Amino acid sequence: MGRTLPTFTMIVDQTRDELSKFRKALRKEDQAILDSLFDDARFHSQAGASLSPVEPFPVILLCMLLEERRERLSLERRLRDIEDRGAFLQP
Repeated sequence: MGRTLPTFTMIVDQTRDELSKFRKALRKEDQAILDSLFDDARFHSQAGASLSPVEPFPVILLCMLLEERRERLSLERRLRDIEDRGAFLQP
C-alpha cells in the first residue's frame, strides 16, 4: 500500500510539538502568543495543503504572517474610523 502523507494541520501540530522546549523557555504571556500564532497557521490549512511543501516551516510562518497582517490592517481601519469621527467632534 502507498504511504499516507500527513495533513498540513498535522504538520503544524508536529512543528508545535518540536518547538515545545522553545515554548517552555518563553515567558507565560509569550507562550500564549506563540500558541495563537500556531492556531493562526492552522486556520490556513487548506492553503498550506495545496502547496505540499517539502519544507513546511516557511509556509507555517507565512500563514502566521497573513493573520498578523490581517489583524494589523483591521486595527488600522478602526483607528482611521475613530480619527475621522474625532475630526468632526473638534471645534
